[in-house]
Amino acid sequence: MDVVSLFSCFWLTLSIIIPGTGASPTTVNGARGRSVSLSPGIPVRPDIADVDWYQVSTRIMIVKYSKRSVTYFGTEEYKRRITLHLGDFSLEIRDLRREDSGDYEVMLTKDSGAENKSTVRLEVYELVSGTNITVLKFTGTCELTLTCSVTSGDNTSFRWLRGGEAVVNDTTHHLWGHGETLKIHHTTESGAVVYKCEARNLVSVNTAQIRLEDVCKLDKSAERSCLCGCWLRATVIAVLLLILLLVTVAVHVISSRPGTGAEARLHKAA
Repeated sequence: MDVVSLFSCFWLTLSIIIPGTGASPTTVNGARGRSVSLSPGIPVRPDIADVDWYQVSTRIMIVKYSKRSVTYFGTEEYKRRITLHLGDFSLEIRDLRREDSGDYEVMLTKDSGAENKSTVRLEVYELVSGTNITVLKFTGTCELTLTCSVTSGDNTSFRWLRGGEAVVNDTTHHLWGHGETLKIHHTTESGAVVYKCEARNLVSVNTAQIRLEDVCKLDKSAERSCLCGCWLRATVIAVLLLILLLVTVAVHVISSRPGTGAEARLHKAA
């Protein structure tokens, strides 16, 4: 037997003696309040005698299958949230909580006494919801800055779409921050262009959209209202200044004339 064959036999023997060594646990993502199933990832055969599921971090036994009987562990509230499915020995967890996150280990024992073990990692995320687009800045040429936000959701990423196509940095668009802020350089001839913000994490996606034409029209109306208001204020100020000027001139003319009334009588007596 050559060296390569000897090495292959040694590696095969080592993998049988130490099953699963070095293998990264399979990751399953779940949403808070929803359900998830953790699979043992091991072929289920009729000669399986015992199955043990437990959480690695707490070393707490969750459920045990032995002699065709299933026993659940933990509080009554926790027992109501878990189910061992005998068809594939997967573990279902309902009404997921943050504290459910972690590594779960399952041990399958055959009638012969041989054991097979695997680990599954569960990550629980908050669902993304309440996506909203806010207009931060606007100019008369329909150049504006949009920001996208959510009311809930962790590890959230943002993506902008224009008419169904992903927005990237170019001469018209500029993305800021982690992609949640978008600056748009447009003319007023933008038409019914729709911008959509897509907020997502590993378990959910939520969107919001805005019509550029509506935003531009709204701003123009506000601008016209502002112009009218400014013109009216300027007219009122000009009229008041004119009246003040006329009053000042009249007072000056009257005060420069010869005295009248009592003053005139005193002048004649003299």
